[in-house]
Amino acid sequence: MSNNKGKAVIFLIVLIIIAFGLGGGAYYLLQQEIARNGDLTQQLGEAKSKQEAAESELEIAKNKIAALQVNISDAELKIADLTTGIEKERISKDSSLKELEQLKSDLEKEVNLKAGLQKDLDASMKSFKDVESRLKETENKVSELESLKKGLEDKVKGLEEKVQNVELGKIVVGSEQAGGTTGAAAPANLEGKVAVVNKDYNFAVINLGNKDGVVVGAVFSVTHDNKYVGDLKIEKVHESMSAAGFVTPEIKDKIAEGDKVSLKK
Repeated sequence: MSNNKGKAVIFLIVLIIIAFGLGGGAYYLLQQEIARNGDLTQQLGEAKSKQEAAESELEIAKNKIAALQVNISDAELKIADLTTGIEKERISKDSSLKELEQLKSDLEKEVNLKAGLQKDLDASMKSFKDVESRLKETENKVSELESLKKGLEDKVKGLEEKVQNVELGKIVVGSEQAGGTTGAAAPANLEGKVAVVNKDYNFAVINLGNKDGVVVGAVFSVTHDNKYVGDLKIEKVHESMSAAGFVTPEIKDKIAEGDKVSLKK
Protein backbone atom coordinates (compact mmCIF):
# COMPACT_ATOMS: atom_id res chain seq x y z
CA MET A 1 0.00 0.00 0.00
CA SER A 2 2.81 2.39 0.88
CA ASN A 3 4.49 1.40 -2.34
CA ASN A 4 1.47 2.55 -4.35
CA LYS A 5 1.38 5.82 -2.46
CA GLY A 6 5.03 6.41 -3.31
CA LYS A 7 4.38 5.81 -6.96
CA ALA A 8 1.42 8.17 -6.86
CA VAL A 9 3.53 10.86 -5.22
CA ILE A 10 6.27 10.43 -7.80
CA PHE A 11 3.72 10.56 -10.61
CA LEU A 12 2.22 13.72 -9.10
CA ILE A 13 5.63 15.29 -8.79
CA VAL A 14 6.35 14.47 -12.43
CA LEU A 15 3.03 16.02 -13.46
CA ILE A 16 3.82 19.14 -11.43
CA ILE A 17 7.26 19.41 -13.08
CA ILE A 18 5.71 18.98 -16.53
CA ALA A 19 3.05 21.58 -15.68
CA PHE A 20 5.72 24.04 -14.50
CA GLY A 21 7.69 23.33 -17.69
CA LEU A 22 4.71 23.89 -19.90
CA GLY A 23 3.77 27.02 -17.97
CA GLY A 24 7.28 28.40 -18.28
CA GLY A 25 7.33 27.65 -22.00
CA ALA A 26 3.95 29.25 -22.41
CA TYR A 27 5.09 32.29 -20.43
CA TYR A 28 8.25 32.54 -22.58
CA LEU A 29 6.24 32.28 -25.77
CA LEU A 30 3.82 34.89 -24.41
CA GLN A 31 6.70 37.30 -23.74
CA GLN A 32 8.05 36.66 -27.25
CA GLU A 33 4.63 37.41 -28.76
CA ILE A 34 4.33 40.58 -26.65
CA ALA A 35 7.77 41.73 -27.80
CA ARG A 36 6.95 40.84 -31.42
CA ASN A 37 3.62 42.67 -31.13
CA GLY A 38 5.47 45.73 -29.83
CA ASP A 39 7.87 45.59 -32.80
CA LEU A 40 4.98 45.23 -35.21
CA THR A 41 3.18 48.17 -33.57
CA GLN A 42 6.32 50.31 -33.92
CA GLN A 43 6.78 49.24 -37.55
CA LEU A 44 3.11 49.99 -38.22
CA GLY A 45 3.58 53.48 -36.75
CA GLU A 46 6.65 54.06 -38.90
CA ALA A 47 4.78 52.79 -41.96
CA LYS A 48 1.90 55.18 -41.22
CA SER A 49 4.36 58.07 -40.85
CA LYS A 50 6.00 57.17 -44.15
CA GLN A 51 2.57 56.87 -45.78
CA GLU A 52 1.57 60.30 -44.49
CA ALA A 53 4.88 61.77 -45.74
CA ALA A 54 4.38 60.09 -49.12
CA GLU A 55 0.81 61.41 -49.32
CA SER A 56 2.09 64.91 -48.50
CA GLU A 57 4.78 64.66 -51.21
CA LEU A 58 2.18 63.33 -53.63
CA GLU A 59 -0.07 66.34 -52.93
CA ILE A 60 2.87 68.70 -53.45
CA ALA A 61 3.69 66.92 -56.72
CA LYS A 62 0.06 67.25 -57.83
CA ASN A 63 0.16 70.98 -57.12
CA LYS A 64 3.40 71.31 -59.09
CA ILE A 65 1.89 69.36 -61.99
CA ALA A 66 -1.17 71.63 -61.96
CA ALA A 67 1.10 74.71 -61.99
CA LEU A 68 3.15 73.23 -64.85
CA GLN A 69 -0.04 72.54 -66.82
CA VAL A 70 -1.07 76.17 -66.37
CA ASN A 71 2.38 77.30 -67.55
CA ILE A 72 2.17 74.95 -70.53
CA SER A 73 -1.25 76.36 -71.44
CA ASP A 74 0.14 79.91 -71.26
CA ALA A 75 3.12 78.90 -73.39
CA GLU A 76 0.82 77.29 -75.97
CA LEU A 77 -1.24 80.50 -76.14
CA LYS A 78 1.92 82.57 -76.62
CA ILE A 79 3.11 80.19 -79.34
CA ALA A 80 -0.27 80.47 -81.08
CA ASP A 81 -0.06 84.28 -80.91
CA LEU A 82 3.49 84.24 -82.29
CA THR A 83 2.47 81.88 -85.08
CA THR A 84 -0.42 84.17 -86.01
CA GLY A 85 1.90 87.18 -85.99
CA ILE A 86 4.47 85.41 -88.18
CA GLU A 87 1.76 84.41 -90.65
CA LYS A 88 0.51 88.01 -90.82
CA GLU A 89 4.08 89.23 -91.42
CA ARG A 90 4.51 86.66 -94.20
CA ILE A 91 1.27 87.72 -95.86
CA SER A 92 2.27 91.38 -95.55
CA LYS A 93 5.68 90.66 -97.07
CA ASP A 94 4.14 88.70 -99.95
CA SER A 95 1.74 91.57 -100.61
CA SER A 96 4.60 94.09 -100.55
CA LEU A 97 6.63 91.99 -102.97
CA LYS A 98 3.68 91.86 -105.36
CA GLU A 99 3.34 95.63 -105.17
CA LEU A 100 7.08 95.96 -105.77
CA GLU A 101 6.84 93.73 -108.82
CA GLN A 102 3.89 95.74 -110.14
CA LEU A 103 5.92 98.92 -109.66
CA LYS A 104 8.82 97.32 -111.54
CA SER A 105 6.45 96.45 -114.38
CA ASP A 106 5.07 100.01 -114.44
CA LEU A 107 8.58 101.44 -114.57
CA GLU A 108 9.46 99.12 -117.45
CA LYS A 109 6.35 100.29 -119.30
CA GLU A 110 7.49 103.86 -118.77
CA VAL A 111 10.86 103.05 -120.30
CA ASN A 112 9.20 101.34 -123.26
CA LEU A 113 6.88 104.32 -123.74
CA LYS A 114 9.84 106.68 -123.72
CA ALA A 115 11.65 104.48 -126.23
CA GLY A 116 8.61 104.47 -128.51
CA LEU A 117 8.34 108.22 -128.09
CA GLN A 118 11.93 108.66 -129.16
CA LYS A 119 11.29 106.59 -132.28
CA ASP A 120 8.28 108.73 -133.11
CA LEU A 121 10.36 111.84 -132.63
CA ASP A 122 13.08 110.55 -134.94
CA ALA A 123 10.52 109.69 -137.61
CA SER A 124 8.86 113.09 -137.30
CA MET A 125 12.15 114.84 -137.97
CA LYS A 126 12.24 113.24 -141.43
CA SER A 127 9.15 115.13 -142.46
CA PHE A 128 9.42 118.88 -142.04
CA LYS A 129 5.73 119.47 -142.74
CA ASP A 130 4.62 117.20 -139.89
CA VAL A 131 7.30 118.22 -137.42
CA GLU A 132 5.20 120.81 -135.58
CA SER A 133 2.18 118.56 -135.17
CA ARG A 134 4.37 115.62 -134.15
CA LEU A 135 6.32 117.80 -131.75
CA LYS A 136 3.13 118.93 -130.10
CA GLU A 137 1.97 115.35 -129.85
CA THR A 138 5.33 114.39 -128.39
CA GLU A 139 5.13 117.15 -125.80
CA ASN A 140 1.70 115.91 -124.77
CA LYS A 141 3.05 112.39 -124.39
CA VAL A 142 6.02 113.68 -122.41
CA SER A 143 3.62 115.50 -120.13
CA GLU A 144 1.63 112.30 -119.65
CA LEU A 145 4.82 110.37 -118.96
CA GLU A 146 5.98 112.94 -116.44
CA SER A 147 2.62 112.67 -114.73
CA LEU A 148 2.90 108.87 -114.79
CA LYS A 149 6.46 109.11 -113.44
CA LYS A 150 5.30 111.31 -110.56
CA GLY A 151 2.54 108.83 -109.75
CA LEU A 152 5.04 105.97 -109.77
CA GLU A 153 7.41 107.91 -107.53
CA ASP A 154 4.54 108.46 -105.08
CA LYS A 155 3.82 104.71 -105.16
CA VAL A 156 7.46 103.97 -104.41
CA LYS A 157 7.42 106.31 -101.40
CA GLY A 158 4.26 104.63 -100.11
CA LEU A 159 5.79 101.21 -100.62
CA GLU A 160 8.94 102.26 -98.75
CA GLU A 161 6.84 103.15 -95.71
CA LYS A 162 5.06 99.76 -95.77
CA VAL A 163 8.06 97.50 -96.37
CA GLN A 164 10.34 97.88 -93.35
CA ASN A 165 12.58 94.94 -94.16
CA VAL A 166 13.10 95.93 -97.82
CA GLU A 167 14.16 99.59 -97.83
CA LEU A 168 14.38 101.15 -101.30
CA GLY A 169 16.07 104.49 -101.74
CA LYS A 170 14.84 107.48 -103.71
CA ILE A 171 14.22 106.58 -107.39
CA VAL A 172 16.92 107.94 -109.71
CA VAL A 173 15.65 108.87 -113.20
CA GLY A 174 17.21 110.56 -116.18
CA SER A 175 20.82 109.45 -116.35
CA GLU A 176 19.82 106.10 -114.78
CA GLN A 177 17.67 105.27 -117.77
CA ALA A 178 20.57 105.96 -120.12
CA GLY A 179 22.88 103.65 -118.24
CA GLY A 180 24.72 106.43 -116.39
CA THR A 181 24.90 107.38 -112.69
CA THR A 182 24.62 110.52 -110.61
CA GLY A 183 26.75 109.03 -107.79
CA ALA A 184 30.45 108.31 -107.50
CA ALA A 185 32.09 105.80 -109.83
CA ALA A 186 31.82 102.22 -108.59
CA PRO A 187 35.06 100.89 -107.05
CA ALA A 188 36.55 97.81 -108.70
CA ASN A 189 36.13 95.75 -105.51
CA LEU A 190 32.52 96.80 -104.82
CA GLU A 191 30.75 94.17 -102.70
CA GLY A 192 27.30 93.84 -101.14
CA LYS A 193 24.57 91.35 -100.31
CA VAL A 194 21.32 90.01 -101.76
CA ALA A 195 18.43 91.66 -99.87
CA VAL A 196 15.42 90.06 -101.61
CA VAL A 197 14.98 87.11 -104.02
CA ASN A 198 11.77 86.85 -106.07
CA LYS A 199 11.91 83.54 -107.94
CA ASP A 200 8.38 83.91 -109.28
CA TYR A 201 9.34 86.98 -111.30
CA ASN A 202 13.05 86.14 -111.79
CA PHE A 203 14.72 89.10 -110.12
CA ALA A 204 16.67 89.99 -106.99
CA VAL A 205 17.35 93.17 -105.01
CA ILE A 206 20.87 93.99 -103.73
CA ASN A 207 21.84 96.49 -101.02
CA LEU A 208 23.95 98.64 -103.37
CA GLY A 209 22.63 101.58 -105.33
CA ASN A 210 23.33 104.90 -106.97
CA LYS A 211 25.26 106.21 -103.95
CA ASP A 212 27.66 103.25 -104.33
CA GLY A 213 28.26 103.92 -108.03
CA VAL A 214 26.04 101.12 -109.36
CA VAL A 215 24.71 101.69 -112.91
CA VAL A 216 22.14 99.98 -115.11
CA GLY A 217 23.75 97.12 -117.04
CA ALA A 218 26.42 96.38 -114.41
CA VAL A 219 26.99 92.68 -113.75
CA PHE A 220 27.51 91.28 -110.23
CA SER A 221 28.80 87.81 -109.37
CA VAL A 222 26.85 85.94 -106.66
CA THR A 223 28.57 83.75 -104.06
CA HIS A 224 26.54 81.30 -101.92
CA ASP A 225 28.43 79.62 -99.06
CA ASN A 226 31.71 80.79 -100.63
CA LYS A 227 30.76 79.15 -103.96
CA TYR A 228 30.09 81.03 -107.18
CA VAL A 229 26.51 80.38 -108.34
CA GLY A 230 25.97 82.86 -111.21
CA ASP A 231 25.57 86.50 -112.24
CA LEU A 232 23.01 89.27 -111.78
CA LYS A 233 22.55 92.12 -114.28
CA ILE A 234 21.36 95.47 -112.91
CA GLU A 235 18.05 96.60 -114.45
CA LYS A 236 16.94 99.37 -112.06
CA VAL A 237 19.08 101.55 -109.80
CA HIS A 238 17.82 103.30 -106.66
CA GLU A 239 19.62 105.46 -104.13
CA SER A 240 20.69 102.58 -101.85
CA MET A 241 19.22 99.49 -103.54
CA SER A 242 19.19 97.98 -107.05
CA ALA A 243 16.96 95.49 -108.86
CA ALA A 244 18.73 92.89 -111.02
CA GLY A 245 17.66 90.06 -113.31
CA PHE A 246 19.13 86.54 -113.46
CA VAL A 247 21.73 86.28 -116.22
CA THR A 248 21.34 82.48 -116.40
CA PRO A 249 18.26 80.39 -115.46
CA GLU A 250 20.11 78.01 -113.13
CA ILE A 251 20.98 80.76 -110.63
CA LYS A 252 17.27 80.91 -109.68
CA ASP A 253 17.49 77.72 -107.61
CA LYS A 254 20.90 78.53 -106.08
CA ILE A 255 20.63 82.16 -104.96
CA ALA A 256 19.36 83.10 -101.49
CA GLU A 257 18.89 86.21 -99.38
CA GLY A 258 22.14 87.17 -97.65
CA ASP A 259 24.39 85.84 -100.46
CA LYS A 260 27.47 87.94 -101.24
CA VAL A 261 27.57 89.94 -104.50
CA SER A 262 30.65 91.56 -106.05
CA LEU A 263 31.04 93.76 -109.11
CA LYS A 264 32.25 91.69 -112.04
CA LYS A 265 35.31 93.12 -113.77
